Amino acid sequence: MSLVGTMKALRRHLLLVGGLIGFLPLLSQAVLAWSGTPQSSVPSYVLYGPLTATVLLLVHWSWDVRAKENEASTVRSVFLWAATGAGVLVAAMAFSFVSGYSEVELFPGERYFLLATAVVTVVVSGLQGIVAVVMIVLDHRENGVPGSGPALSLGLAIILVFSAGAGAVAEDVVRSPQPAAEHLTTEVEHPDLEIPAFVEDIDRTLDLPDGSVIGLQAVASGVLLKLDDGVMVVDPVTGNELWRYRLPGSVTRSVITPDMGSIVMEAYMPSRDDDPSPDTARVTLDVGTGRILHRTKDRQGLLKSEASPDSHDADAAEPLDGESVVVRNEEDVPLEVYGASSGALLWSLADSSECTLDESASNIVVDREVTGDHVFVQMSCFEGSGDSRRRVPQVFAFASVTGELMWTHEIPADGYLGGEVTASTDGSLLYVLVAYREDQGDRSPRRYSTIDAATGEEVASGDWGDFRLSGEPGEGELWKSVLGNGALLGSDQALTLTDAYGSPEHTLELPPTDGHRRIVTTDEVLYSVEWPESGERSVDLMVYPWDGSTPHTIEDVLDRPLAEDEGAGIRVVPGAVVVYSVESNLVTSAVTVR
Repeated sequence: MSLVGTMKALRRHLLLVGGLIGFLPLLSQAVLAWSGTPQSSVPSYVLYGPLTATVLLLVHWSWDVRAKENEASTVRSVFLWAATGAGVLVAAMAFSFVSGYSEVELFPGERYFLLATAVVTVVVSGLQGIVAVVMIVLDHRENGVPGSGPALSLGLAIILVFSAGAGAVAEDVVRSPQPAAEHLTTEVEHPDLEIPAFVEDIDRTLDLPDGSVIGLQAVASGVLLKLDDGVMVVDPVTGNELWRYRLPGSVTRSVITPDMGSIVMEAYMPSRDDDPSPDTARVTLDVGTGRILHRTKDRQGLLKSEASPDSHDADAAEPLDGESVVVRNEEDVPLEVYGASSGALLWSLADSSECTLDESASNIVVDREVTGDHVFVQMSCFEGSGDSRRRVPQVFAFASVTGELMWTHEIPADGYLGGEVTASTDGSLLYVLVAYREDQGDRSPRRYSTIDAATGEEVASGDWGDFRLSGEPGEGELWKSVLGNGALLGSDQALTLTDAYGSPEHTLELPPTDGHRRIVTTDEVLYSVEWPESGERSVDLMVYPWDGSTPHTIEDVLDRPLAEDEGAGIRVVPGAVVVYSVESNLVTSAVTVR
């Protein structure tokens, strides 16, 4: 083969390769989705933009194969010039997108990993532009007009500069004035993990974004990290991030559905000159994959504790199939139930023949509990009239979506003072606590009733006597936090776990501590993290089995002492126990223990 023939063959192969690599962004995205690697979503031009240059180069290659040797073609030349502009334009847009992402990245230097498809697009489109330029130069040498070299150089410089500038400007114009949602998902279904029955040693340190985690919570697939502008879910076994959803620049609130299978996140964007009252973004996400189940925009604040929803938006909203509910109490309305995703007002509680309410009282609804199918409400109702009128605690079970009254249950308690209600983890049993005055000045007795949540029938009842509900400042009421069946009673060092029906079953005497203690419990083990007030403030994890077997201690579980302003916390999540440090309401570090 002659030198001219060899060069022509190499040119055709280069054209073919330059055209075929345009499919690499689509291929890389497919591989990443198949492997379950969390990825940030990218604009459609990132995936399909390189295909424009691919079509132009492959058409040129096809015509070049059929053309006679040394045959010039104006049409083929136009295709090459167009491929040059398309390749550089898409490369500039993708590069601008990757660079802009650095403004909102959660972990330093992560954008090249999370935007792998966009990075591939920058490289591929850049190479396609280079291939087109090489083809133009070769075609000029073989078939060009003598003396046109300066014109060719000027033309290439103009088209490269113009395409790159146009790409960067176009991407910046297309980008929302508010930072776009950063949505990393995985296409691989993550199996639900089991609550650990016992833990023995530190498993791993979780990689947390610095200064962004405001809380931890258990979900079916592991541990939910609540961020100041979104949420992310981490596998406590591997330490890998499963998915995240963020709206940079926003303030967010989130709630987990009773089955821990989905998360509703509400984001409140700051006001701007062009939009002094921006919409609230509400997104429902699957906890296993991060897939969006529902997305709504309105001007409500369902999850804000300090603001009521806007009634106009709530009345106009349409309920969504399969959504969970959010229950709110207001001073002028005893109870309102909204669709957690849609924001639609589903139903509200009003005076009825089943319960006569004292509208002058501020605590008409004493306590409430929400499960997947029901909203349980304990109310202080009134019977009789005049001097014989008395307060009677009653529990009402409503269908969560329709508000249909399923059953009522009256708790006998003369001298009623107040009460609480909670459900077992599986939602099958309802524990009702009633405090009453046995005689003048005595407020200690607590009567419990265990109710079948489906029928309202009482399956057990008794008296918790002098037991007090356990609680730690900032930790909530622990009797509502037992993972499994039963309730936690007692205070200080004496703690008692009831069986599934509310009867005291196990008692633990915790040793005294001269520092701080936080506890969390399952129906098999009580976990306690302890640290001293001063000195070497290392955190120890104590494991106390309820069956009375030997306790286990993991010393210095965080592998470092706490700073002066730091405290510690503990959560039981599927797959592990998480011990973490907190400073100024931000989670500063976390380890999993298995």
